[in-house]
Amino acid sequence: MIPSPTYTPGFSRCKMLFIAGGIALATLGFIHIQEPLYLVLCGKHIQAEACAVVKTKQGLPDKILIHERQVLSEFEPRDRSYLFWNEFRFQTDSGKTIQVRAPIASRLKPLYPLTDADGLPTTDLVCYNPRDPHRVTFPLIVSTWFASGILIGIGLLAMGVGTTLLYWSKVPIELPPVPTGS
Repeated sequence: MIPSPTYTPGFSRCKMLFIAGGIALATLGFIHIQEPLYLVLCGKHIQAEACAVVKTKQGLPDKILIHERQVLSEFEPRDRSYLFWNEFRFQTDSGKTIQVRAPIASRLKPLYPLTDADGLPTTDLVCYNPRDPHRVTFPLIVSTWFASGILIGIGLLAMGVGTTLLYWSKVPIELPPVPTGS
């Protein structure tokens, strides 16, 4: 009996480079998510209330809006060069009042209104470092996690695919018999 022919895919170095690229992407994602993750796991959690909206545009002075009527009158439905930054205020355990700016801005209107439907100040969860209360993260804002999560996910997927391909690159694969026309 004639032994079946085999095929060995090879290209192990290319597949190791693919794995290294996945490791690099995942590492970049972990570096980017390190600070927010540390603050969520080890920091203090508190509800901060929206106290102002800062409307900015390059080349113009910033406008600080502290009333909901001002914010509503300053919407820019057509000019996307304006940025609206929410500012929040919270009180630390030591009684110190801290005002911080959310790390994400919005183009047409603020991410959060100053007041909710009941007329009370809008609140959001803030995690801060007790030793340096100005280091904060807003864990409920999707943008805090999205880019890092995508990098980590793609990196882990690339590592998994690369590892599978690397394993099979060294294993001989038996080819099916080819019928002869006799």
